[in-house]
Amino acid sequence: MNNPITSWIKSGMEPYGARERGMVDRVAETSINAQKLVDERMGPVKASNQWRKTSKSRDFDHFYLGHSAFKGKDEGCSNSFKAVRYYENEGAKYRDELLKEVAQQ
Repeated sequence: MNNPITSWIKSGMEPYGARERGMVDRVAETSINAQKLVDERMGPVKASNQWRKTSKSRDFDHFYLGHSAFKGKDEGCSNSFKAVRYYENEGAKYRDELLKEVAQQ
């Protein structure tokens, strides 16, 4: 008498031969894809990953804006010395205003 759970598990398992045939197919497909990559890289038309390479000789001369309302202003250039200088100056002004209020009390 067979165990029904074991029979159910065995019925869902793939046989060893099918697994081996699948592995042979995967190896062949990988080999073909690798050869395609080599052929495309050495091909006469386009270089490999040509869309990632840029031929521009340009330094980083543009900034990312934190908000469109700050466009064209010193505070708008994120991660720049202009923005740091602006916010340091604004912080110093606010600190001076607070010190004046405290001195008046």
